[in-house]
Amino acid sequence: MKTVGILGGGQLGAMLASAIGDLGGDVAVYEPVKEAPACRRVQKYVNAPYTDRDALARFFDACDVVTYETEHIDTSALRALDAREKLRPSLHVLEVTQHREREKKFLAEQGLPHAMFEAVSDPSDIARAAEKIGFPCIAKTARGGYDGKGQFYLANAEDAAEPARALPKGTPCVVEEALELAREASCIVARSPATTGSPKHDEIAFPIFENMHSAHILDLTLVPARVSDAIANAMRDLAVKAARALDVTGLLTTEFFLARPTERSKLVVGGVAIYVNELAPRPHNSGHVTRAMCSSSQFDVLARILLGAPLTPIVDAATGVHCMANLLGDLWGEDKQSPLDLSSWRNFPDVVEVVLYGKRDAQSRRKMGHFVTRGSDAEAVMKRARAFRETLRRGDVRG
Repeated sequence: MKTVGILGGGQLGAMLASAIGDLGGDVAVYEPVKEAPACRRVQKYVNAPYTDRDALARFFDACDVVTYETEHIDTSALRALDAREKLRPSLHVLEVTQHREREKKFLAEQGLPHAMFEAVSDPSDIARAAEKIGFPCIAKTARGGYDGKGQFYLANAEDAAEPARALPKGTPCVVEEALELAREASCIVARSPATTGSPKHDEIAFPIFENMHSAHILDLTLVPARVSDAIANAMRDLAVKAARALDVTGLLTTEFFLARPTERSKLVVGGVAIYVNELAPRPHNSGHVTRAMCSSSQFDVLARILLGAPLTPIVDAATGVHCMANLLGDLWGEDKQSPLDLSSWRNFPDVVEVVLYGKRDAQSRRKMGHFVTRGSDAEAVMKRARAFRETLRRGDVRG
């Protein structure tokens, strides 16, 4: 039995562990926090910091292949490991995608369309960079920011002084132009070494996901995305190009901005400017919808790659429009450890999946689960998703 190691014990690791188990693989999880979701679902896990080289070395030695469900890993300890060649995607991919400056430079080198940016080594330099980019613009920490954390919208010079007050001295940042967004989208590409012995890779791409955010956190994902075939094909081509340029073995999620064209826009299709926003070399929140709508989910496909099973084309196993909605800790009542009341589900037969991650405390803005709704019309299915989630908020059993 092949043992797959997962660095990170969150919900992505937990769902991946289930997919690996379905194919007969054994799973070990490395996670600094005790009682993380994945640690509660597997028999083998290690609770230790990512900086513990001895613990990491023992973990890698016990695994045939290792992947990760988060980019927020100290790579210096991984780089020192003799067994780091087991990591999928590679350490190079992780180091590029976990650091915004390196990621932006990679996009520029590969000719992938991106927002204009300036990298700075200290928050005190953000004001200068913002003047060069032009207002409005956005300042982001180069490491560690997600779901809007470590980001500052800078409307004017006065705003540009705020990051220097809020961030520790010496924090590297990226300042990028603010785009007039029409939509946000993502595309997940899977790549594995070809099973035929060819030096080429087997590749598949999932459908384009349309993503809607609330307070910088993914709120809804809609499939199919409400974009033209030409725009969808252009995004898919860019996602495949990025995965090939990084030589990814595993998954690579490419997040896109669709915006109003300007004189700076490098790629315009059908009157819409396409920008690559970020890259994530792992399963992605927007890809949860694949569990309900595709012949193989993002987790199933990654499990195949890690276990050496062949890839097959992705088929829309369920017809219609699908909408994934996140469940945040804000839905829970005063008792943050109480179970979520799902009694209203009986009135929503169009909700085809509910997944709760098993996190102990329902903190505000914390992702606690998700669900998927299916229908025949985009607006109607999003309306039903919001209605179901609102009944969970109120504990209301009416449909």
